[in-house]
Amino acid sequence: MLRAGPLSDQRIVALLNRRFVPFVFDLSDRGFAGDPKARDFVLKAKPAYGGNSVSTPRVLFMTPEGEIVAEEDNFATEVQFLQTLRKIVATNPDYMQPTEAERALKSPVQRARVALDLLDYPQARKELTSADSDFAHFLRGQLERRESNWEDMKTAFGQVRDPLFHDDVRMERAYEFLVYGQYGKLQRALTDFPKVSNRYTEARYYEGIALYHLGKVKEAQEVWKSTIESSKQDGWIYRADWAYCDSKQKGNRAAFSSAGPRTSCLNRIGYMGRKNPDLTPRSR
Repeated sequence: MLRAGPLSDQRIVALLNRRFVPFVFDLSDRGFAGDPKARDFVLKAKPAYGGNSVSTPRVLFMTPEGEIVAEEDNFATEVQFLQTLRKIVATNPDYMQPTEAERALKSPVQRARVALDLLDYPQARKELTSADSDFAHFLRGQLERRESNWEDMKTAFGQVRDPLFHDDVRMERAYEFLVYGQYGKLQRALTDFPKVSNRYTEARYYEGIALYHLGKVKEAQEVWKSTIESSKQDGWIYRADWAYCDSKQKGNRAAFSSAGPRTSCLNRIGYMGRKNPDLTPRSR
């Protein structure tokens, strides 16, 4: 479930890559997934996970010595997961020290990028105060978007001239339409998004969301399905699969059991039995 929610969130992925070392552990002795050493590492801290019958394990945040500093439900939403990360960062300063490479950064723009990844928006804003480059304007626009300062976002993105940033700016600006439930504008903003873009799967996912809320459910499902089948499996692919699966089930939660039909394009059993929140209309 993490892949369909938190691990498709730009803020969460950036912070994890900056200050954490993600790993997957398999409770099976045979280790069908993950690293057997990771299993042993986890079982030292959580011996109960070595039992014969264990419910879905929680996400563990651990020190290199094996101390658990926080836990989160495996089915946590992006908001819940982000809150946990913020708390860890705030209460464990010893593990959040800058790397040597970060200390060596001389460019305010590069330091702003690090601050943005660390969710330190005041510091990012400070670093960008006098910066004047396409990258600086893009980061400023991204910062304003995250803080829902829409007019300032438009001003910053309007100063970005380098075509290399075109797809990123296009995706970032589209979030305003999503937030306000302006699904017609959201669809138009994301239609025909170039597949070569690093934001392609994200854009296609939200294009499907727009179509779904415009009553074009079959078209939305086709967008999600074709994107899943033609792209690598990143976080947005899992999120698209969740939306496709949920829209097909039509609210029948019982069908998410191991004995139910496989509506999932990725052959998943289901997505924790809860509705994809993006399928709930936003206020206009």
